[in-house]
Formats: sequence, C-alpha cells, structure tokens
Amino acid sequence: MFVGWHRNNFSEVVDDFSKDILCDKNLLLNSWNSDKTLSFGAYEEGKLYGAISAYPFEKSMFINNFYYKEKVDNSIKARLLGLLLKNIDDGIKTISILVSLPEISLFEQFGFKEYGVFYKVLYSSGLMEFKGKFDDATPQNYMDILRVIDKDAFAENRSDYIDEMIKKSSSLFLTTPNGYQHSYALSKNIIKISPWIMRDGAYDDSMRLLRTILHHRGGKNILAFIPDVKEIRDLYISQNFDFMSEYRLMYLNTKPSIDLEMVYGF
Repeated sequence: MFVGWHRNNFSEVVDDFSKDILCDKNLLLNSWNSDKTLSFGAYEEGKLYGAISAYPFEKSMFINNFYYKEKVDNSIKARLLGLLLKNIDDGIKTISILVSLPEISLFEQFGFKEYGVFYKVLYSSGLMEFKGKFDDATPQNYMDILRVIDKDAFAENRSDYIDEMIKKSSSLFLTTPNGYQHSYALSKNIIKISPWIMRDGAYDDSMRLLRTILHHRGGKNILAFIPDVKEIRDLYISQNFDFMSEYRLMYLNTKPSIDLEMVYGF
C-alpha cells in the first residue's frame, strides 16, 4: 500500500472514501487545500484507504484528521503517523490529537502522552420542545465572543481555523455572553457539536444552548466529544445523551494549556 502525499484528484477519492466510513469530508478537503504538505494518505489501486492531516497554530500543531478503513492495519497507520510527524515535529511545539482507546498504543509508540479523558456521546431521542426564548442565543457577533472565549480555553488564537476550516454551509452558531456553540452536519443523519466553549460556571447558559440545539437539530442524531468533567457530563446526561466510548486527548512535546472545564464539545 502506498503512503504519501495526496494527488490532485484528492477531492474525487475522498468523496468515495467518505461513502465507506464516517468522516469529516469537509475538514479533510479544507485541510488539504490549506496546506498540501500536511496531508497524507494510504492508497491501493488508486483508492484512498486512510488519511491524516494537521493544522498549524502559533504555539501548537493539531492532528485534525485521522481516518482509515478496516483493511488498514497498524503498520500502515504507523507509516501515516510517522510521515506526518516527520514533516511537523520540531521536538518543541505541542502536537495534539483526540484518539480512541484502541489507538492509544500506536501514539504511545511515537512518544505521545495523555492529557485528558474524553467521551463520545450521542443523542438520538428526537426533537425536544423548547419553551424558553431564543433571542439571547443568536449568532450575532459570534466571532467577537468566539475569539475571546476560545482563546481563554486553548491559550492561543483558533478563530481562523474554526471560521475557515470547520465552518460549512450547515453550520449553526449559538452564543451567549458566556460562550459559543458551533454545530454542523457530519453526514445526512448526524450533527456534530464542535467546538463548544463556555466560561467556567456558566451552567444555566450551557443548558439553554444544549436545549436550543436539541430543539433545532433533534430530528437527527447529535454527536459530541466531551471531557471527563462532572458538570459537563451531568449536563449531557440530563438531556438523555448516551455515552458511547472513551477517548483520550494526547500530546507530544510541550504539554498544552487547555482548560478542559471550558470545553463542552471538542
């Protein structure tokens, strides 16, 4: 199996790839278009079987895509990760990624350490009636709120990444003075909450935003990755989200400074 940079027909092969596995096709394409030297794939007979990419921030690198089909074994995954790290690792700058439990050993082989426990949660209970007011949970001036609060949580500016890489036509931004929530269609039947950042202690606002998205988006399954923080866990439990599986936020080199108590959706 060939492992290397994508070819110019990446937009075509990723379309076929996304039909076989659940992935963020929009983010894969945007990452490749943003910097083709930071996106790699595993190919066989012209078909894409695995993909990995990273996005550079001022203080860190974030591995924002790592997808593969069942046929891809650990040796191919290691080649993909190794090739990416060869192009981004300077031995100092933080490199981070959210991984599933079966993937932990692979990343530990390359020196990654655990930063925090996360859960994949899923809502599939249908539309929720919302009797409150929506006036305060509007997208007006959402970028102004996003820039400030997101930087408080991640200790660096991620606004361009959110606005230019993650945002898509299906995006819905909800804001309050204490935070913002972004959600978008990951597939025809799945909505993903990402990112969702709130100031510490803003439980009432968080509940209102979550109930708002369940009202607007509850006809589909709603997916989120949340940290192991009691207040955040309890919020999702109260709205009948199911806890599907565990994940780990892992890092290489300098330990990041992420306030997980502010991260309601990674």
